[in-house]
Amino acid sequence: MAIGTNWPVLLAVALLSIIGLVTVWYDVKPDGTWDGSRHLAYIVCGIVCMTLFQGVNYQLIGRYAWGFYVVALALVVFTVIGGHLLHLTLVPNRNGAYKWIVIGPASLEPAELMKVGFIMVLARYLRFRSNYRTFAGLLAPFALALVPVVMILGQPDLGTSFCFIPALFAMLFVAGAKINHLLTILAVGVVLLPVAWMSGKDKSGHAHSSLPILPHLPELISPHQRQCVLDIWNDDPHTMQHGGYQQLWAKTAFGSGGILGKGHGKMPVGRHVPESDNDMIYALIGEQFGFFGAVVVLIAYLTLFAAGTEIAARTREPFGRLVALGVVAMLAAQTFSNLMVATGLMPVTGVPLPFISTGGSSIIASFMSAGLLLNIGQNRPIVMANDAFEFGKKVE
Repeated sequence: MAIGTNWPVLLAVALLSIIGLVTVWYDVKPDGTWDGSRHLAYIVCGIVCMTLFQGVNYQLIGRYAWGFYVVALALVVFTVIGGHLLHLTLVPNRNGAYKWIVIGPASLEPAELMKVGFIMVLARYLRFRSNYRTFAGLLAPFALALVPVVMILGQPDLGTSFCFIPALFAMLFVAGAKINHLLTILAVGVVLLPVAWMSGKDKSGHAHSSLPILPHLPELISPHQRQCVLDIWNDDPHTMQHGGYQQLWAKTAFGSGGILGKGHGKMPVGRHVPESDNDMIYALIGEQFGFFGAVVVLIAYLTLFAAGTEIAARTREPFGRLVALGVVAMLAAQTFSNLMVATGLMPVTGVPLPFISTGGSSIIASFMSAGLLLNIGQNRPIVMANDAFEFGKKVE
């Protein structure tokens, strides 16, 4: 049974979900809006999805990985085309991005489901292949990641697209890709970052760089994303009242909680933080439960990641091992991105905190991921052949 073998995963998920529910339940905004009952409904739906993903053998689920991936990708493409080109009412513009499909009171963020589909498809592709141990063989895995990443960047959603990269590299490394190949690709990516920053022109037609060719390239970083990066380095009054307002008040709320916090439901500062129940919910946790509560949340996440890594390490079946590591890498990237934003260590990216932040799609995708971990932990088929790959094993 999953409860017997995977209790750290269940305990961590339960604790994080309860903390998130308590925080959102008492987070009544100054304008009177409140998402408590809706958040509870999302958690219930998430638990149902986790039970389904835990109850059906993961190898059977894997047979439908490509279908899941294609459907999720098609929905992401629909948000980009429907928002930017067709201006459909089903794809509203929220905070400068077309990320959601809205039908009546219900909304869906396809990029969250895309994370689960990507992990399963990449694991399905890598499980018995060895051609990814060459540079040419890495083209297909990177293409599987690049297509959704480019589409999500088109929404635009830089934070969500970033979460795909750690999962891709972690799964390739565990599957046996050569470290020097991965480091080379990573180095090329780092070198290209300045190119992305300086490419294109702003709305007024001014080039971001005087270097040749770069002004003729598309603007790869949106004005909003560019401003978020600049704001984190500025502390002038104008920035603090505009672009830096959210992080300033989030850090103020977090620090005002002291060691033990003000008590559950007591968030006088945090209620004034924009997106406090999503991007900046960690600040509300710090204000309510103090440094102690913030550390408890961090320990819960580390427990979840350690348990997921242990499940992968004990699973000899290649598909299950890769899925488990992909889930851990994706959730870890999302978690630490959110925590660093909330504490002012990186620009605002709009990445929700798994199991805690509001947003039905994020909560359901997180519970699906937990269900896959539980499933793999309780179903470890006997493999008669040698291991397909090993952690850290050097493959020539």
